Amino acid sequence: MNTADAPSAAHARQSLVLRATALVLFTGLPGIVLPAQALEKFSWFMGYGQPQLDPLSVFMTADAACASVVLALVLWFIARDPVRYQPLVRLLSWTFLITGVLWISLGMQCPLPWWWTSSAAGGCMLVGFLLRGGDASQA
Repeated sequence: MNTADAPSAAHARQSLVLRATALVLFTGLPGIVLPAQALEKFSWFMGYGQPQLDPLSVFMTADAACASVVLALVLWFIARDPVRYQPLVRLLSWTFLITGVLWISLGMQCPLPWWWTSSAAGGCMLVGFLLRGGDASQA
């Protein structure tokens, strides 16, 4: 067996992180199927009470949920072979790291609870950090 073709522990970790992230993102599915109900439940969970269910809010909920599920599908596909898709995995790593920083900025501009901003930004940056280091040429 050629050791160059064998998946390393880093690639196994990347596959696991990609699949776990995809599973979290798949939770957006109810927002596509029932966006008004998902918005109501999410608003209640955040402690904001009954949201204004105008067409734009409902559309934006469904739109964000759809983007979440599409990203989940892509991540699940890439997780099947992180060695082959290593350039995409590196791009995703940087994208998650940068997006985490942007979420901190966004959280400072929006009146969301601190725990929401810190968990979203921290989780995103953690995924980006864990995706690093699967390519031997990076060393």
